[in-house]
Amino acid sequence: ERKVFEFAVDGEDEEDDNEKPEWRSFEIKTLTDDDGEEHTSVYALEDIPEGSYIAPYDLAGSFVIRDESIDNLKKNTEIAGEDRVVVIEDMLEFVDRHGHASMADGSGVNYVEVGGTFAMRRTADEGEANVGRWMPPHPSGNIPVYSPVYERHMMSFDLFLVATRDIKKGEEVVNH
Repeated sequence: ERKVFEFAVDGEDEEDDNEKPEWRSFEIKTLTDDDGEEHTSVYALEDIPEGSYIAPYDLAGSFVIRDESIDNLKKNTEIAGEDRVVVIEDMLEFVDRHGHASMADGSGVNYVEVGGTFAMRRTADEGEANVGRWMPPHPSGNIPVYSPVYERHMMSFDLFLVATRDIKKGEEVVNH
């Protein structure tokens, strides 16, 4: 049985007794590096076993944006004389930073995280990461060209994260 680990919701955080709610498993911290730059990271507030679901409720709240919509928004920023273009540019920057394309080649679908998971540091180094996408391995080792099973569950595979190894209390949570 997989366990579920979640972020606290604003306004439902710690009470006067200053104890963490039973369901709050992560903390978001903003730290300053040696160069004076601030970086936001997520830390585990308890031990998390390998295979556990990481913030599925936050990830289920992600929004979908298609490649065509992104292209249209980019074209809107090229219109001269529009004062409101900066809002679109900020949106595109957020989509670029916190979104990812579907693993289904050619689908044109992108998912943008809007919950606490967007604060996780991302790395290209699989060995440094301790969370990753939830996708059971296919016997061939590759995603099949077409599979009704994969097709039916692709959104879950694209969105949900699991602990790829045991995560210790106080350890930074890093996404691959």
